Amino acid sequence: MTSRERVLTAMRRGQPDRVPINIRGVRLWDDEWVATRDVSYRPLMNAVREYCDVIPVDRVGGTGARWLTAATEDITDTLIIDAGDWDIHRTIIHTPKGDLSEDYWVSKLGDLPLTKKHFVRTPEDAERVLSVPYLMPELDFTSYLELRDAWPDNLVMCMYADPGELVHDLLGTETFAFWWVEHRDLLFQLRAVFEERVLAVLDAILAAGVGPLIGANGVEQVAPPIHSAETYRTFALPPFREMCRRIHEAGCLLHVHCHNRVSALLSDFAEVGIDALHPLEPPPMGDVDLAEAKARVGDRICLEGNIQIGELYSAPTGRVVALVEETMRAGKPGGGFILCPTASPYTPTLSHQTVTNYLALIETAVRMRDY
Repeated sequence: MTSRERVLTAMRRGQPDRVPINIRGVRLWDDEWVATRDVSYRPLMNAVREYCDVIPVDRVGGTGARWLTAATEDITDTLIIDAGDWDIHRTIIHTPKGDLSEDYWVSKLGDLPLTKKHFVRTPEDAERVLSVPYLMPELDFTSYLELRDAWPDNLVMCMYADPGELVHDLLGTETFAFWWVEHRDLLFQLRAVFEERVLAVLDAILAAGVGPLIGANGVEQVAPPIHSAETYRTFALPPFREMCRRIHEAGCLLHVHCHNRVSALLSDFAEVGIDALHPLEPPPMGDVDLAEAKARVGDRICLEGNIQIGELYSAPTGRVVALVEETMRAGKPGGGFILCPTASPYTPTLSHQTVTNYLALIETAVRMRDY
């Protein structure tokens, strides 16, 4: 099988020629990413190139329009403010009902960026968002189609938006939590607006022949333990049902990435029709026992992940080998499984221990990959 055939078979809950091995975040398809990696990444990149199933990821141009409306393009100003070790990227949007602003802090020292001020902090801010006219973004499929042509033997994933995540990112985690108690009606109003826009763009994407793999983030910011499983079922999950229906009607698959403690939600993900779920974080950070998950939903969802990124960064190599062996034994029966770390390598350099652990993961998986 080609890598494309192998991954597709697994995502359709079948048993391919061997277990697919996906090292998330090693972006071999991205020339700029490869060229800017520290030399410490080279052994990992070489091993992924030789032994693993690369799943290139791209996004259709235009879907990044602010709030999924092209109307924001002419009413947006941006500026960069020097704040010592950080640059503040301030975005100001002049809505019909008043200005909104967001502060996105970017480290000069290589630390991860963060949003410290979100667009929506008051109900009036939500009304300002809703006052911006809806104008369907002009979609550009060029980079996605070029990537698919450049990697014909690999399954390319088109990442796409989710309504719940769009709402959360307007408010941030803290304000969302307060609003779940104080202004829940506004949260659902915002979600309804974004769901309509998401589905309109999704229809255009599918009509253009994008696929067969569509990817979305699973609103992990609302998943347990941040919120209850019932909150997730009520707010985050419902839009996936219609997204899945349209994606399946086009003969495509939906892959969802959702961190946190999702064990209580596995049957819900399966019921709405999601095809593949990542990262399935094991204890203690997560709560997904892979063998149990396999027994519960393995015939309905392709399970991807279960090797915690923190183990790769700091655990003794013998522990990593044991974890991979255990994960392979739990995930292999019947197919429908892809071995993958729970997250991407995220530091500017990789320590000797981290590289050794990544290589041990790949070596052990290759040794055990045959059915």
